[in-house]
Amino acid sequence: MNPLHFILQLTLALCCLGTLVVAIPHQFENAKVLRVIGLENAIAREDIGIRAKNIDTKAAQDYYFYLPSVVTPNVASISAFLKKEKTPLKVQLEGLDDQTDLNVYKISLDTPVAPQQDVLIGIKMAYTHTIRPMPSKLPQVARQHTAYAFNTYLLSPYSTKEAKTTVQTPTNNMINHTGGHGKSKVSNNKIVYGPFTDVQPVSFDLATCHFENPKPLLTVASFTRDIEVSHWGKNLAVEEHYALRNDGAQLESSFSRVQYQMSSHFHDQTNVLKSLLFDLPVSARDAYFRDEVGNVSTSHFRTQQDKAVLEIQPRYPLFGGWNYTWYHGYNADLGSYVRRHGDKYILNVNFVENVKDMTIDKAVIRVVLPEGASDVKVTTPFGMDSESISSYFTYFDSTGRTMIVLEKNNVVREHELPIQIEYKYSAVYLLQKPLVASLAIFLLFTVSIIINKMSFRIGKEEKSALKKE
Repeated sequence: MNPLHFILQLTLALCCLGTLVVAIPHQFENAKVLRVIGLENAIAREDIGIRAKNIDTKAAQDYYFYLPSVVTPNVASISAFLKKEKTPLKVQLEGLDDQTDLNVYKISLDTPVAPQQDVLIGIKMAYTHTIRPMPSKLPQVARQHTAYAFNTYLLSPYSTKEAKTTVQTPTNNMINHTGGHGKSKVSNNKIVYGPFTDVQPVSFDLATCHFENPKPLLTVASFTRDIEVSHWGKNLAVEEHYALRNDGAQLESSFSRVQYQMSSHFHDQTNVLKSLLFDLPVSARDAYFRDEVGNVSTSHFRTQQDKAVLEIQPRYPLFGGWNYTWYHGYNADLGSYVRRHGDKYILNVNFVENVKDMTIDKAVIRVVLPEGASDVKVTTPFGMDSESISSYFTYFDSTGRTMIVLEKNNVVREHELPIQIEYKYSAVYLLQKPLVASLAIFLLFTVSIIINKMSFRIGKEEKSALKKE
């Protein structure tokens, strides 16, 4: 989407706020709101600190805020917590106001706030595909610039006594910025809007910033993570498939290998991607890196004191608009991930790993348990778009293995949290595969013997010996 088109959409959405009809109890007043928007990579992250005061005559336990529906599809993660205690709070989408195109979110406080008392609330949000290159095409050796649009104020149903918004960019090179009604200043790589006083509910002021961004805007169009649990070999096998795309500014002309080699000293100031680092568990071994052509030798695997590192280099550099698909994998000790609790086993493994500054449009996680596992229970730290359990067959399997498939769209590093899979498994099933293999070999030889003893000739057998005279 063109950055100007996105800004226009956001403007139209914000212009509808004056007709807000959602009924929300106005029990709070924002005494102070501090927002920090980080634009250091391809993902915009917003950290909000709120001091809210209960101005009602009765205790209040629910705090509300808004997000325009045009922005909501780009919200990958929302979390809330108490600032002092760092206690996580439940955030849920209450619904959409059709007349204003606003999504209403509710934060449920653990303890009701008494009248005339304050509560410190923290909100963290991550937005994907909102930082866009401007211009969209560049020469091969040129610095990339990106644009971002946002509301100067927190979109809140409550009045705000004091508010301030700080935007942090990856470099000090700021092309321009707008918004703030003249109350903005630039300091190094920061733009400070405000402070503003006596901000009315659902106030808006469209702000934009245009800045230099030397980092590639990485998007994984599809990501598949296969995890196989083996009690027989006490091994956890992991394989990850990537379809990576650089959403940065594209080349305005054909790629020149000569120019690329001559400008190698300038690559760290452009949006080209040359290599990737993946942190693996310290017990990782047998690492490999392959693509559609075959094994890729431009990789380096090393083990450090607290982790293992796999460094991969694609077959070609990734400029804006370029794609690269590959898969890599490794084996690790099962004891680091599975523990026994009574007659059950509990597997703890991260939903995704090494996301870092990338956006994953669609993530599919497939966990294959050993044959014979039963009473499977899956616990996830956040909601999934799809969750299913099916059977999976591989070599010498007779009854099939249990496979858990988890799918989620719009995944960022905030989703690098452990999923927990609980299941029952008896050691007797360790003998199932050898017995099945032995039985298969026995039946094969038995059938072979029977076939050899059978005659397949047509007609009666003639006597070959002559009668003696």
